[in-house]
Amino acid sequence: MNTSAYLIAAFVFAIPSSAITTSPESLMALNGIQSFGLFGAEYSRFFDAAVHKPILNLSAISAKSDPVRSSPTPLQKTKSSAAPFALRIPTAPPPPYERTFNRLEGKKETHGYDELIISYAEKLGLDPRLVKSVIAAESEFATRAKSPAGAMGLMQVMPATAGDMGVSKKELFKPEANIRAGTMYLAHLFDRAWKKYNLKGVAYRLAPAWLIQRIVAAYNAGPRFLARRKLYSETREYVTKVLLFYNSKVTELRFTAFHRMSIDEASLASAPSSRLRRRAQIDGAAGRALLGPQ
Repeated sequence: MNTSAYLIAAFVFAIPSSAITTSPESLMALNGIQSFGLFGAEYSRFFDAAVHKPILNLSAISAKSDPVRSSPTPLQKTKSSAAPFALRIPTAPPPPYERTFNRLEGKKETHGYDELIISYAEKLGLDPRLVKSVIAAESEFATRAKSPAGAMGLMQVMPATAGDMGVSKKELFKPEANIRAGTMYLAHLFDRAWKKYNLKGVAYRLAPAWLIQRIVAAYNAGPRFLARRKLYSETREYVTKVLLFYNSKVTELRFTAFHRMSIDEASLASAPSSRLRRRAQIDGAAGRALLGPQ
């Protein structure tokens, strides 16, 4: 008999008779040992963990039964519907923007293109103030602005995009041609958004804020951002900048009569969709509400 057997035997026979008769725990221990018929060397076989594996894996049972220690079953990923993003636009412009606004308010160029902006925006069913906000954010009304990527003019139109709108690269430094190309491209993005989100019959000017943000983001970073849920940090800053301009005095429109300037009707007719071509034929009047998609 090895050491463990002697210890168990000593424990059992050391229990006083009074404890056996009065203690249920003691009776259960003795009855359990007798029921297995374990005597002598059998004690060693039962308790020697080096020879035989434990009958019960207590640690495994504890891990399964303990709700705190057990790790939850990982949930399978499901494809969620794209929720609209909406940036929080400050109600008051931060100091850097405020300084820019004050500087631009005193420049004659800031309101020098209002006639063209209103004319093309109204023809295409756009909010002219949104168009002017894009110009302010893109070029700060500098007609010969050019980005490192090659975007040109007031609305920073890429030559390839301008070509799709029927405007050649050599014309992009001209205010009329640039605004024509930029507003046509912006209207093209509205048209794509309206089809994607099934907004037929809703006026462009009634677009929810989150959709306006998507369209502005798409103007900056490409049409794929009409649907993407995340924006580049640069694009987030751009959307914020455009909408801060929108709420500033910089984008106030000081020309009140529509269609005083001559606009290129033939070029508008080359817009990339039939809806834009129909809109180019609409004859606006001062103060008339802008029409939405037909």
